[in-house]
Amino acid sequence: MEQRTLLKLVEELNELATVLLQQHNKPHKNLQNEIEEEMGDVLMWIKKAKKSLNKKAIKRRIEWKKTKLQLKEKFNSDWEA
Repeated sequence: MEQRTLLKLVEELNELATVLLQQHNKPHKNLQNEIEEEMGDVLMWIKKAKKSLNKKAIKRRIEWKKTKLQLKEKFNSDWEA
């Protein structure tokens, strides 16, 4: 991955994290527009970074995370029932 792409992705992730924390810490404020803007920036840089990575490995990881989340949600709903 290009150094510039990596640095821009890190910068945008940091900006998204900052606005998400601000929203969490000040729930009375509506930061939806800022969150959407930063999310768009992050997704654009992820798309660019993804071009130089192993797409199959990324897809496998996404599928694993989805499966893990589904199992966790099922366990939690069964536990609460």
